[in-house]
Amino acid sequence: MIILRYSEVGLKGNRARRMMEDKLRHNVREGLRRVDEVCSISSEKGRIFLDNYGDPEKVKDVLGRTMGVKSFSPVLKFKFSVPEEVVKKAVELYSEQVHGKKFAVRARRAGGQNFTSRELNVMVGDALYPVSAGVDLEHPEIEINIELRNNMAYFFTESYSGPGGLPIGSESPMVALVSGGIDSPVAAWMLLKRGSPINFVFVSLSDPIDTLDFLRAVRPLVEKWGHGYNPVIHIVDGGLLIKQLVVSGKFKVPGVTYKRILYRIAESIAKESGALGIVTGESLGQVSSQTPENLNAINRGITLPVYRPLIGFDKDEITEIARRIGTFPETSKGEFCALFSQTVVLDASPEDIDRDMKNFSMMDELLGSRKVIRGDELSEYLKGISDEDYEITNMPEDSVVIDLRSPVRFKEWHYPGAINSKLGKLEEIIKEKGKDRIFVFYCQKGLQSAYAASEARNLGVRSYYTSSDKMLKIQRKMINSESVTN
Repeated sequence: MIILRYSEVGLKGNRARRMMEDKLRHNVREGLRRVDEVCSISSEKGRIFLDNYGDPEKVKDVLGRTMGVKSFSPVLKFKFSVPEEVVKKAVELYSEQVHGKKFAVRARRAGGQNFTSRELNVMVGDALYPVSAGVDLEHPEIEINIELRNNMAYFFTESYSGPGGLPIGSESPMVALVSGGIDSPVAAWMLLKRGSPINFVFVSLSDPIDTLDFLRAVRPLVEKWGHGYNPVIHIVDGGLLIKQLVVSGKFKVPGVTYKRILYRIAESIAKESGALGIVTGESLGQVSSQTPENLNAINRGITLPVYRPLIGFDKDEITEIARRIGTFPETSKGEFCALFSQTVVLDASPEDIDRDMKNFSMMDELLGSRKVIRGDELSEYLKGISDEDYEITNMPEDSVVIDLRSPVRFKEWHYPGAINSKLGKLEEIIKEKGKDRIFVFYCQKGLQSAYAASEARNLGVRSYYTSSDKMLKIQRKMINSESVTN
């Protein structure tokens, strides 16, 4: 058997505890169903028991990913009448394991016996002592655990950790603003851990390139950690936002105003779906849009609570969690703010954003552009999109190369013959060079250039993107190739 333990659930009142236990059992069954496994599940106060399963490794894997599970142990179940029978069984099970080793016995009781846990510890310890290297309660080589519940004894030597928290579905739903970066998927995971079913909202700026990054980041949350519910994933086409916020020149603080627009999109989707809050991956001061002043300005007029579970975390802590839960991205295309402004704004006022929002008139268009998929459709949906023909590894002949970085970085180094330009000049350059040419865009991380390549393709132009580091590697490879030829 496997014995499953929870922590916070046991602190609830009888009605809430029963509801949460039901959710936990349901979620375990759903997680097992996803790996083609079934089992019998029973429970007593504070414990859930799993039996009659096929593959114990599959079961352990699922329990380690089930929100609400504090820990679990494979156990041997034994019925007894007197404590001497428990001692005899312990000797039968563990004599060989403790031979020549230091050991400890940890007995716990849930009532119904006429002896104490300490008395049983001593009895089992005395029986095993002659074949061991002695007792060590602080650092034993073998730890024998015996849990007693009425006339049943459960023996185990190993315990495994689950994520803890509350079962998904035991709290009200939320929507999470999630990108393909490091932070926001971790924030969504932390609210899943608190029992809230999460629906995901993503605003794409360079579809399909950044959409794939987002889907790859959110996939572990859906398929690995989200058993027990079927999330809704909203993908909003935000490409037109860049033209309005950047090219129009009407916005004073476009980078911060963009965040207010994201909140408004999430708020609208939350209200239509009955969600009670918005989850974001912001950490105080981590980037310019996350200063207290900017967060205060962004929040103006948002009527739903905004939950920021990472607000006090530093990047290393967030990264460690992302790696552990499987959402850490293989590559990063940089922060969105680089798309909207060359000037860092640390202290936008609510009035600044309010004035900017008066020039914004695309909310209905953005919400109407949504693609909506369910979590169980995600794997199939991913098969239908690809960015493989967007990013270059070799330079096409007779290409027009556009460097979208700042003039300072351009002067430090640029690809030979590259044109330094801003995003707002994109259509002008294409018209000047001709739509029959091949265009290659690069920027510092890849986000701006991915957007530029996507927009150029919308104009009917063959175009590709990359980052400045990869562009430098392409240049070096070409130089080496020429040296070999010569």
